[in-house]
Order: sequence, then C-alpha cells, then structure tokens
Amino acid sequence: MNIVQKSLAIGIATMGMGCATATLPAEQLASTEASVRAAQELGAQNVPKAELHLRLAKEEVAQARKFADSGDEDLGKMQLARAKADAELAVALSRQATAEQNYQGVSGNSVAAPQPAVQAER
Repeated sequence: MNIVQKSLAIGIATMGMGCATATLPAEQLASTEASVRAAQELGAQNVPKAELHLRLAKEEVAQARKFADSGDEDLGKMQLARAKADAELAVALSRQATAEQNYQGVSGNSVAAPQPAVQAER
C-alpha cells in the first residue's frame, strides 16, 4: 500500500468516527423534560387527550436522543421542540380537566360551559 492509499484509508476512517454523535442543547432538553414531568404530576395519564400528548412527548424525547446519537443534531432539536409542544399541551389539557371537575363539583352542572340566561318574551 502506498502513502496515498494509507492516507485515504485513515481519512475515511476518521470521518466516520467524527460524525458518530451530536449533543442536544442541555437547556432545551432540560426544559422539555421538565414539561413532561409537569404533565405527569398534573395527572395527564388520567385524561385521555392529555395522556396521548404525554405519550407523544416521551416518544419524541427518545427520538431526539436517537437523532443526536446518530449525529443529526438538527433533527434532534426539532424533535425536542415537538416534544415540548406536546408536553405543554398535555399540561393544558390536564389543567382544563381539573377545572371542569372543580366546576362540576361546585355548581352541580355538566361539563358544558354556563348557558346564557334566556329572557322571557313580553
């Protein structure tokens, strides 16, 4: 093997090793994981629509880590953004369900919003 062939082989091997992993932004990852925990603490797993978005958020965080491990930092960041949005939606849906339950308990009404008063015709 001559020097050019050896250099080429070393260069190709080095390129493959250098692109093996990427890192996700620590702040973005921490913020997303905090939103997932908040949804869990608010009981998102007990609200069907919230549970769906909580599950999606968890899957998207895992996918973001896989993208980063395979060297695709940009896709990892996009998956984290999706996970954050789904986790925050799970939080909002959980809070809405809690508010509706509290409203039902206080007023004895159904889940529907209060109906406007109907005026009698004269």
